[in-house]
Amino acid sequence: MSALRLGAAARYNAWLAVGAGLLILLVSLSLTLLAARPGAGLSGGEDDGFFSLFGGYQSPMRCRECHPQQFDAWTGTTHANASFDPIFQVYLQQAEQPGECLSCHTTGYDTTTGQFVLAGVSCEACHGPYRSAHPNQTMMIAGDETLCGACHRSTLAEWRISRHGQVGVNCIQCHEVHSQKTRAAVATNALCAGCHVDRTGDEIHAAHLAADVQCVDCHRSAPGRSDAESAVSGQAVTGHSFTVQLSLCSTCHPPPISLLDDGRWTIFGSR
Repeated sequence: MSALRLGAAARYNAWLAVGAGLLILLVSLSLTLLAARPGAGLSGGEDDGFFSLFGGYQSPMRCRECHPQQFDAWTGTTHANASFDPIFQVYLQQAEQPGECLSCHTTGYDTTTGQFVLAGVSCEACHGPYRSAHPNQTMMIAGDETLCGACHRSTLAEWRISRHGQVGVNCIQCHEVHSQKTRAAVATNALCAGCHVDRTGDEIHAAHLAADVQCVDCHRSAPGRSDAESAVSGQAVTGHSFTVQLSLCSTCHPPPISLLDDGRWTIFGSR
């Protein structure tokens, strides 16, 4: 009889855990979708109209009250939709350890429970849970590469061996934090030319520019970046080493093409 009771209790606890997980998922998805609706709000506490989620998290809508421009820039980005991306959803269902996925594609993921607070990479994923003393207590974060690199691991590894990494030109010096766009249009070379003024005017670069070949066409070439399998494994090529691959040259310049002893390359025997 005791064995039957233990079995029934185990089944009850299992269903209870599943129910709690579904409830947290439903709440987080609802808040994320609500945050994407202009003019939407959360009702709750009598003091400020917001309620606190697990661990003090309060959703992007709380941040929007004082930071509407940052909220609008974030809405619709890859970060905002990180939990809803169709490719992510496919691989999430196949993952043997989904926590490795959810830790970067959600906000407030708890490794001990396997649950998360909010879907998507929201404000508090980077700034941390809302602080009750804010704005008197700042929620500013360090602007170094370690924060981004915690999830963008292959990008960080490439950057560290690049010239940018060696001189300390980090993520936010090229990328807008909230919109995820570059600080200047890469299609016009405005971003690169802001620092590399001397290089854009030399013989090789001037010839490429005259042919409408932009900096990113060669220095940010990432043949594997559309390979979802590589991205999921953390081995995606993102082009952040900024090294021009010799094989890339042959896509425009027919062979023979080879490297010289001094590291430069030659086409048809010319320098």
